[in-house]
Amino acid sequence: MNSQVMYHNVPTPPGNVSLAAAAPDGGLLYAGVRCINYISAPPASGEHPKVVTMSTRINILALDVSPLWGNGVGSPTKPFAIVGDDLSVQVWDCGLGEAIIGHKAHQHQHEARDVRSVHHTTSSVLMSYLANGNILSMDASDLVIYCVASNTYCRRPTFISPRNHQLTLLRCSPYNDNLFAVGTAMGNVLVCDLRKMNIIYKFHGHKAPICGLAWREVPGPPEEPLNDLTSRAEQWRNRNGGQEEKPKKAKPPPLAKSRAAESDDMFDIYNFDHLECEFGAPVAVRRKSSEDCGGGFVGLEKPTGAAALDFVEACESVKADLLANRQEENTEHVEVTLKDCEPTKPSGPLSDASTISNKHDASDSTEGSLEVIQYSSSSDDAVIVDGEAAKPKREVLHHIYHQAEVHASETPQANFEPQSNLQTVPAISTETISSTSATTARSDTLLVSIDGDEVMMIWNTNTGAHAGKNYSKSKAAGKLNNVYWLNDQVIVSLSRHQLFFWSLEFERKMLRYKITKDRGHSCHLQDIVSFACDSSKEMIWLCRNNRQIGMINPQTGQASAFYGTVAFGVRAMAECPDDMNKIALGCSDRRVAFFDVSKLSTSCLPIDSVYVTSNVYSLAWSPNCLELAFGTFDGTVGILDVERMKVKTHLRTPHKKEVYSLVWQDHYIYFIVNRVFGFFDMSKSKTEPTIVNCISRPSYLCVRGSFLFVGTDDGLLQLHERDSGMDKSWTPFIRQSALLPRYVTDIAWNPLDSNRFAVAGNDKTLYVMEFQPTERNWKPQLKFTASAEKASITSLKWSHSQKHLLLSFHIEGKVCLWNCNEPEKPPLTITYHCPMWCGMFLPTDENIIICSGKALSVELIDIKEALAGDEKNICPKVDALLNVKWASKSLTQPYAPVLTAAEKKRQRREHRKITAKQETESHNKEGKKIQEHNAIVNDSSAATTPLNDNPVNDIPVHETPVEEMLGALSLDKKAKKVKANECTKCKEQENKQMPDSFLTHSRTCLYLVQKELNKSALEKLAVVLTEDAAKIDKSVLMSKLFSTKVMAKELIATELSNLKQSNTKDIAPLCLAISTFKLREELEMHMANKTLTEWHLSVAPSVSFTLWQDCCRAYAKQMEEKGYIMHAATYLFSLGMQSEAIDLFLAHEYYKEALVHARICLPATDPMIKTIINKWLDHLEGTGNFGAAALICVLDNEMLRGYSYLRKFRNCTPEIAELMDQIKRIGQLGGVLDGCAPIEPIHNGSTADH
Repeated sequence: MNSQVMYHNVPTPPGNVSLAAAAPDGGLLYAGVRCINYISAPPASGEHPKVVTMSTRINILALDVSPLWGNGVGSPTKPFAIVGDDLSVQVWDCGLGEAIIGHKAHQHQHEARDVRSVHHTTSSVLMSYLANGNILSMDASDLVIYCVASNTYCRRPTFISPRNHQLTLLRCSPYNDNLFAVGTAMGNVLVCDLRKMNIIYKFHGHKAPICGLAWREVPGPPEEPLNDLTSRAEQWRNRNGGQEEKPKKAKPPPLAKSRAAESDDMFDIYNFDHLECEFGAPVAVRRKSSEDCGGGFVGLEKPTGAAALDFVEACESVKADLLANRQEENTEHVEVTLKDCEPTKPSGPLSDASTISNKHDASDSTEGSLEVIQYSSSSDDAVIVDGEAAKPKREVLHHIYHQAEVHASETPQANFEPQSNLQTVPAISTETISSTSATTARSDTLLVSIDGDEVMMIWNTNTGAHAGKNYSKSKAAGKLNNVYWLNDQVIVSLSRHQLFFWSLEFERKMLRYKITKDRGHSCHLQDIVSFACDSSKEMIWLCRNNRQIGMINPQTGQASAFYGTVAFGVRAMAECPDDMNKIALGCSDRRVAFFDVSKLSTSCLPIDSVYVTSNVYSLAWSPNCLELAFGTFDGTVGILDVERMKVKTHLRTPHKKEVYSLVWQDHYIYFIVNRVFGFFDMSKSKTEPTIVNCISRPSYLCVRGSFLFVGTDDGLLQLHERDSGMDKSWTPFIRQSALLPRYVTDIAWNPLDSNRFAVAGNDKTLYVMEFQPTERNWKPQLKFTASAEKASITSLKWSHSQKHLLLSFHIEGKVCLWNCNEPEKPPLTITYHCPMWCGMFLPTDENIIICSGKALSVELIDIKEALAGDEKNICPKVDALLNVKWASKSLTQPYAPVLTAAEKKRQRREHRKITAKQETESHNKEGKKIQEHNAIVNDSSAATTPLNDNPVNDIPVHETPVEEMLGALSLDKKAKKVKANECTKCKEQENKQMPDSFLTHSRTCLYLVQKELNKSALEKLAVVLTEDAAKIDKSVLMSKLFSTKVMAKELIATELSNLKQSNTKDIAPLCLAISTFKLREELEMHMANKTLTEWHLSVAPSVSFTLWQDCCRAYAKQMEEKGYIMHAATYLFSLGMQSEAIDLFLAHEYYKEALVHARICLPATDPMIKTIINKWLDHLEGTGNFGAAALICVLDNEMLRGYSYLRKFRNCTPEIAELMDQIKRIGQLGGVLDGCAPIEPIHNGSTADH
């Protein structure tokens, strides 16, 4: 295949949040899962397509493209911005594929400690590019303006009340640097001014949250010429004069802004669209009423005839006379060329000055406009310039002309003077000029909004008027609704996963746009997730539900390009044996994808995917290549029908762990899950897994004919053979070699040499072996070693055309190409920033390497030039977040609000107070220091002669001031405690409560009686002396001690109630309960509340032996829940529950204690002893204590296992090597470890570190 049509990246599918934006160059930017994808526009013939995938490591909340994309000004040539879920705003350069700058202004102090603990949504921080290239971002409390050029930001409190408005969307105007619009959850649209820091317009009309906003500057509706106004006025007069019957009442149109201020015509005051309601009542009614009262005319002269006076006609006649006099008047014009007045650059008539504030400030002066000078008045009236006294117009024109001459003389093109346009102006009819000025189209900035109910509305941000509305008949509410402008007349909206096209038509009568369905554009797809419009080319990018990205032409509805996607983390690749162009991909997002290389082109990337139940870890094609088996993360094996693209069945393995090895041979599917080897017999209707117990701790398997190759968790390579006459059983290993110190990850067979295979694992070494089937043996041929000390190879792949080329994929982010014909040369290394998991040579062109990793989808790397130039290192992608320059807070605030005079005065007054207070305090401190020093000098002058005459210079620098000493001695102030840094674990141990049986000294159990004796003895004595028995029994508890037995029990009941309410943790409640002979109820209550203590257990036998046993079990459970495992096990042992106590030790990783009690309490052949040892070894292996594991194995007489643990040391010292030799000699492992004989090391080159 031609390498020119190769893609550098395969894009990833869109994320859960639909974020997409069209780049100015016609490409598409959209957000995936923790990544950003860029797809260039479909290239012309001979050009290379460009697909870029950039990993962000975090989820994305907002995405926007800079208006300065491709301008070439500054360092980022193709900038865009994102907001991460850590609330950081980052500016990326698509040309470099990495983040350049950014800021963290939205990370508040309480969230900056751990941003992962808070789940942020897309409305947490809203972000959009301003028209000048800066970035505006908002959250619920702050508004941040980020200057990209200086890499600084300014944070201000937001002026939009978060209590009244919950913001959902932000879109800045691309035509004005200060305007932006926000949508709220209540359906309001707010147009705000950033410089004035206020809300300009608040648009109502939506009843659902705003989902989409889009700006567009469109030509305004042209004003009607004078002839059309005259004809319409004549028709209106005839209609009203000829109708005798009463006209029907029609609903008056809405009031609109008069256009008289938008033109230079002083007589253009009649707007016939609203003439009927100009004075509050229909004109027909007023005309009829005026005719009715014609007989009562009072005036100087009554007009003759029946015709009433028409003021419109009178105004038109007066206007015509003035225009005729203006043409006849011979005025002397000053010759000012258009080139001289070029700095003014009038872009339109004066009437448009108020409507082009999108590009210019509304306060910009039009003083230099030629139209103002030429047509502002007809005579030489006085003109006021800059607030001066009135001057004749000729003098003003001469002054302007003189300025033009001066500026023209300074320019090098002063000699060239084009023909003046003003000389031809008088020849043109004034009526034509005025009509041309009136019909000149102005520009309106429209804002279209769509809500969750699919209701779309158009707003005019120049006038604040409602310009159109589209009512939705659908009742379905969706969050994926969006809207874009395709051109000035067509709007595209997304709702219900479909695109709808709407055309706009201005209705002059209603002064609004009529929104109707457009018939010239179409799109028949119904699975659209998000879209973006390229207005310059009128093309639409689509992100579909089937994980395809496409571009369509809306005029034809046909797709011009479609790209399949693959998520990050492809863990398995398997090409079809019958068709090598069809490659199956096991994805980490619960998908199985198929990549057809034969259909790859510049405008098509064919990738189809099927949803499965869990992440895919392994793949295996069926012998007939019509089905595909896949192993998942949750321990299931699925079978997929490739032709129908549907999952046929799911097979459950014994464990819910990863199926990390899978082989399909004949009608058997072999698998390895959780160190267990088994297989499914597909010829039976009931597919239950069969477990092979003779193979221990397998990690990878490979079946070749009747031989089974198994790689173990200890790095051993074992050879098994199928039993003769029994297809389901395998013999114990007939061959075993200790090749690797850790688990085997892959066994790859050479497709061009059937007896050659390679073995790799979690180590830096790679073995190439030769299999001898007749001798049932293998022989090592080559040994390659990677340069990284902690290297780990995840998978291997041989070339299909050159049998000496081998690919290895490393966990440290490298892809190495090894040459078996030249083993002494270093390999070609492709370096990435993430772990690499799998890959292969492209079947159609082996100069292309396909690879995938943890933070990559699928990469296609061309190594042809590297091989031709004998290069050894390729770095196609770097860490995108490695060189981010975070912004600092700006000291100047460019968008500070304007302060009033009173606020400025108040600020100056407060500043003066603070300054004066600081100066007074400093003077007082200096004076006290001087007085103190003088006193010290005077006291010591008799004994010592001063060395310096100036005592002030000898003041000690670090002397403590007197007021600070007095303040420290003051009794009113509390000393501040200085908290030292404490260890967290030590503090937790100190705060940890002691067991409830902790002894406390108690002098009494009758606290209420003791209180009477100590505090209120005299009062109680006075009560007793009253000799009132009822009163004494009620208020004096001491009296119950000197009464009957019943009264004594009442006293104990009162004291018990008091102790329970005060939650006293001593032996007093138990003592009182024993005295009342209610010990059983007390103990049962404590058992139910889980508040037993050892005191309760000590007195429980006085009730019964059974109750004591129940109390011991409950107390053991109580201690286990509190974390006192030794306490709990002790009481279980006292009850004779040895097995339960050992299980308790084992469950909480008390392996030594469990083993010693098992040795004593259990028989020597009990399997529990072996279980304890195995779990202890697994724990030591997981913590990296290989020496202790080897010691336990040798003491348990497992020499081979102890030897394997010593081989797991990455830094094998001479001491460890000697210990390994001794274990091998004592355990007589020479015959078992025959493959461990040291082969001649090949001094091949090492892969370069990056």
